[in-house]
Amino acid sequence: MTSVDHYGLLRRAATDAGFTETETEAFAELLRFAIWTGQRNNGELAAHSRGLPPQRPADLLVGQAGGLPQLPVGMPWPTDPEGYPLPFIASFDCAALPRIERLPLPSDGSLLVFLHHEEDYDTCERSDEQQYGRLLHVRAGTETAAQPPANYAAHPYYADRDFIAPEQDLVAVVHAALPSWLTAEDADLSVFQQQLARDMPHHRELCALVDRLWPAANVPAFQFGGYSWHTGGVSYGKLYDDPELEMAEKKLRGRLPGIDRAQEALLVEQELQRVRREWLPLVQFETRDDVYFGRFMIRLDDLAARRFDRAVSWTEFTE
Repeated sequence: MTSVDHYGLLRRAATDAGFTETETEAFAELLRFAIWTGQRNNGELAAHSRGLPPQRPADLLVGQAGGLPQLPVGMPWPTDPEGYPLPFIASFDCAALPRIERLPLPSDGSLLVFLHHEEDYDTCERSDEQQYGRLLHVRAGTETAAQPPANYAAHPYYADRDFIAPEQDLVAVVHAALPSWLTAEDADLSVFQQQLARDMPHHRELCALVDRLWPAANVPAFQFGGYSWHTGGVSYGKLYDDPELEMAEKKLRGRLPGIDRAQEALLVEQELQRVRREWLPLVQFETRDDVYFGRFMIRLDDLAARRFDRAVSWTEFTE
């Protein structure tokens, strides 16, 4: 597969538009690329790919949502602590997914996603959530078979709904993602964000350049990489219901009492930047219930080493 230098495209376009190298590099540190996937007949997703730098055919299949997973022969279907099978969400052909910087996905094999979103969301401890979500990487050349689990009908949750979701083909495009505060008014920025903005006096113009290179579209069915989707509001420049923010505040617990709110916000945002360099949202997706979406977070070094058993599921409620 031909690799595209997305940051190189930005730098060349920024140079042609007259932006300095120093400002462009500061801006590029905040820019993340993501893989958006959706149904083949999603006209908006297809339109999003038109006009982009050449990367891949817009209708090349990269996976399937629903249906049955291709599990390695002899491997049992993943289950929850009670022994009930976890719903299968989607599978992705790692070799077919676009290559993007700072997202070291496997170059071959398939990635299978399982999640029982309601049970996942209802757990009280974050560590307990991993009992209801699972990522499996099946290496290329593995003998596989597709068949439903034997006892799924016994679970009361599936008494009035289909355990096997309808199968849908998925295609993909590359999308550029930026922090939302880059387009906010200066008065609404935190101290930390103001410090970053001073190094990028033309950041709004650079945001417009990114929009021209990678036109925006509605949120797709699945997203790899980029920034975390969130459901909360903004206060002191912070996004709530943001996994990275929760990690940052947990790391600083014990250091925050006794300092004023401005200092607290500055410390949290500095830690948030560190967390975002270490962790990323591997895959985020809509669930079959419109009021939830699923997410798996993973450390960059674990992703590079294919340690998918260390991914953390992070289901959100959207209402």
